[in-house]
Amino acid sequence: MKFKTKRLLPVLVVFSHNCHALDWLFEPNFGASERYTDNLRMQIEPIRDNLITRLSPGVLLGYMAENHALNADFKWNELIYHGESELDFSEKIADISQKYTGERFAAGLSARYAEQSTINTQLDLDGSGDLQVQIPKTTRSVAPNITYNLTERDALQFSYNYTDVGFTKSPGLNLSRNFSDYTNQQFSSSLMHTFSERLSVNLSGAYVEFSSSGENPTVSNPFPTTSSFSQKSSTLNYQAGVQYSFDERTRFSVSAGIRDTDTERTSRQTIDFLGLLPNSTTTSVQSSKSSGNVFSANFDHKFDWGSLDISAGRQLTPASTGGQRNTTNFSASLKYNLAERWTSGITATYLLSESATTTAGDTTNNNRTYITLSPNIRWRWTPEINLELSYIYRQQEFESLNQTSVGNNLQLQFSYQPQINRQVK
Repeated sequence: MKFKTKRLLPVLVVFSHNCHALDWLFEPNFGASERYTDNLRMQIEPIRDNLITRLSPGVLLGYMAENHALNADFKWNELIYHGESELDFSEKIADISQKYTGERFAAGLSARYAEQSTINTQLDLDGSGDLQVQIPKTTRSVAPNITYNLTERDALQFSYNYTDVGFTKSPGLNLSRNFSDYTNQQFSSSLMHTFSERLSVNLSGAYVEFSSSGENPTVSNPFPTTSSFSQKSSTLNYQAGVQYSFDERTRFSVSAGIRDTDTERTSRQTIDFLGLLPNSTTTSVQSSKSSGNVFSANFDHKFDWGSLDISAGRQLTPASTGGQRNTTNFSASLKYNLAERWTSGITATYLLSESATTTAGDTTNNNRTYITLSPNIRWRWTPEINLELSYIYRQQEFESLNQTSVGNNLQLQFSYQPQINRQVK
């Protein structure tokens, strides 16, 4: 599952010629944070606390013109775990986006390549939350889209999204095999109609293909036995939505629909009789159908003293456990301006993740509930320097175990964005 980024190059420059005036972008930045946590891995019984240093140099490159723009954002996160150097990791993240606006249409492209830490990105493996080691996770994605204005009030949009996620498999480390590589691609289209400056509606449909595979650790029973699996799923999604602006400060949007999913899972088991008999391989195929509701909603309001954002949603998402999971989420964020340079805020999130995995005929319930609450205060020391102090409370409940893990985090962040004049040609 290799994604060849060189195929993107012709797309990235397709609208770059015949430029009369460009605003070139060169914006270096640097961030650093010191984080204390008493439950890094979100275990039910944590074995220790941790102090983590993050150093994050980065740079934004690109250009802006009258009707098109290109941004390339590169970030390096050096993670240092004091007292557990085996978890140290260097994250590398590259994001590229391009936008073009024509007389009747607009086109865009976004792409990402990221090498990240599983400790940062994977909350749980199989419902246990027992992430003892660092296993690199690599993500490649590309998402082009085009919007065509049929009339002044009607627009048609087509989009495609491809994501490839892989985990480094270390020889002799059976735990790394429990992470399953996967690909997920989505084809979608939307029809949008604008009634007025305040009210618009949309109809959308999507087709999603998910594919995953993995190999379980070899066991002796009494002969060495190796089992593997592969899963393919296809989902059709239909939604209708509406967006309404009450005034210049208040907006509300909601969409809802249904999904239908077909899944085929193939399991293989090979027994090595150590030369006494030929190896024996058995294959089983399971097919299933499922359906469910999907929705998303968002409300935001700007006050004289700050802002409020509330969102909710339910969808089918890929998982590293070899399948897909239904996720239901709610979040709210409140920001308050204390003074010209001081702001405070609080963010709360709720996530319900529902999934199950089947291995050798046994089904494991991976359902969990994840809750976070994070107050923060930020000081804009200078136009280039920002400081932020935040506290994060995390709670995770595993349905199959009927137990809860809790984590407390305190973090101090520093960010530096030098003021650099853009060069215009």
